[in-house]
Amino acid sequence: MYVDLASREPRPTTTYTIAKDDRERLQRQFGSIGGIHQPLGPHEAWRVRLADGASHATAIMYQSGKLVIAGHAPAFDQAVAIAEAVGKAVAAKRPSPAPSTAAPVQAPSENEPHIGTDEAGKGDFFGPLVTAGVYVDERTAQLLRALGVRDSKLVSDRELRGLARNIRDVVEDDKRAVIIVAPKRYNELYKQMRSEGKNLNTLLAWAHTRAIEDLIGHGLTPKFILSDQFGDKRYIENRLMVDTRLSGVPVIQMHRAEADVGVAAASILARDAFLGWLEQAGKRLGLTVPKGASPKVIQTGKLLVGRMGADGLKDYAKVSFKTMNQIVPGSGPVA
Repeated sequence: MYVDLASREPRPTTTYTIAKDDRERLQRQFGSIGGIHQPLGPHEAWRVRLADGASHATAIMYQSGKLVIAGHAPAFDQAVAIAEAVGKAVAAKRPSPAPSTAAPVQAPSENEPHIGTDEAGKGDFFGPLVTAGVYVDERTAQLLRALGVRDSKLVSDRELRGLARNIRDVVEDDKRAVIIVAPKRYNELYKQMRSEGKNLNTLLAWAHTRAIEDLIGHGLTPKFILSDQFGDKRYIENRLMVDTRLSGVPVIQMHRAEADVGVAAASILARDAFLGWLEQAGKRLGLTVPKGASPKVIQTGKLLVGRMGADGLKDYAKVSFKTMNQIVPGSGPVA
């Protein structure tokens, strides 16, 4: 099926607070412009899908009074125009909120049923971006601790490969997920997201959410989702609200989240998949593919460019990195 992308302009997910007395009226207004009601997710009061040509937008009203709108213009713009007409009226009657005095984020006990996510390859010129998610409960958490599972950055590559095998033995297939975004796909996604005014955090959120969606698709019901801090947690929250209907599950992002055994297990599985990809790529190329962005990386990059050209490097490297300029001077990011 052909879709005219020129008539579908991406828009950032937008959130409003709607007064209780206005929620039903807003729902009727969405219905009056052709909105189609959809099945509800957890904590949702109603959910409406709007269409305008090739564009679609979803408006979700939560029982808390939060309205989330996501999608593409012009359908998105229509939904926002209606919501803002209501939102402005509410804002005029609403006093200014008191200054926030939020306490530092603290993760709940790792023995609580939850999903931990982490990534590998984010800062490596060669190789994929890999995200992993692991669902743990009290029993699994204790088993993983007994196996010595900890932050992958504290483990040698050799020990990590063994720990990854042990994790796969302990954690059932439907309770772990590994998403490998190969360099070619990474370069395509990065180029697309940059053209939409988005950044690496958006790509990371997309990849983390893919792992979470895989686990949720198996019917798992975590009490919270925990990942390392890589940007505003709304990057993940907004995708979960629209894509997996998990808005009722707290999304916690914090520095040094790998202290949690679920995140630590995810970090090991992600790193193991990354290392495995490099090994296989090395066999195809007949050389060792180096990690990181060291002088050895630049040397290998120049060797491969001489062999297959700069365009061929897209299958093995994240060519949007500044490292590309050191390999092919003056080329600039080519993704």
